[in-house]
Amino acid sequence: MIKTRTFQNESTRGGIITQLLVLLIVIVFTSAVLLLLVKTGILRVSAETPQEPILNMEFIPIQRSGFLAVKEFEFCTVIYDDYNCIFPKEFFSPGDEVHFRFVVETSTYNGDVLLIENYRIKSPTGEVMLEIDEKDNFHFDLTSKGEKELITFKDYFTLGEGSDTGEYTLELVLENPLLQKKMTATKKFMVEEEFVGPAGVE
Repeated sequence: MIKTRTFQNESTRGGIITQLLVLLIVIVFTSAVLLLLVKTGILRVSAETPQEPILNMEFIPIQRSGFLAVKEFEFCTVIYDDYNCIFPKEFFSPGDEVHFRFVVETSTYNGDVLLIENYRIKSPTGEVMLEIDEKDNFHFDLTSKGEKELITFKDYFTLGEGSDTGEYTLELVLENPLLQKKMTATKKFMVEEEFVGPAGVE
């Protein structure tokens, strides 16, 4: 049987330890010299690069609290300047003016209210007949002392003389940019041919 021995070279291990000790001494000495030079003013630390925060909160989307809702809505024959609806109705004839009014309840943000109104009209077949788009935004800007506001809107559009009969849809789009909230309310109305009685009958 052949016996083998495993052994470690003591001189090699001692050399590695010596090298590590020398390296640590050099690092400590170099650090001490640099600190001394900075303290005496020979070396200066430059801080030209502005410190940026790790998290920039402006780029983190946060949903603001609050609410936006339509509380009342009605179609009318006509609406006066004081927002009174005269003869509410939901049946119109081709060529009629369709007036409508609605009340929006919204939270305030830092005492301010900003509302944007857009809407579109769809025919009985679903075709968009009229669209009040971004360039026709209606802005309502107000400073408030309360936590919420009730704001009344009025608007109108005119049906074409050749409008089809049937059920039309008004899609009302409201937005409060201050609260980062947007909502859509859908209202229906009917277009029917105007009734004409027999000759001599009113």
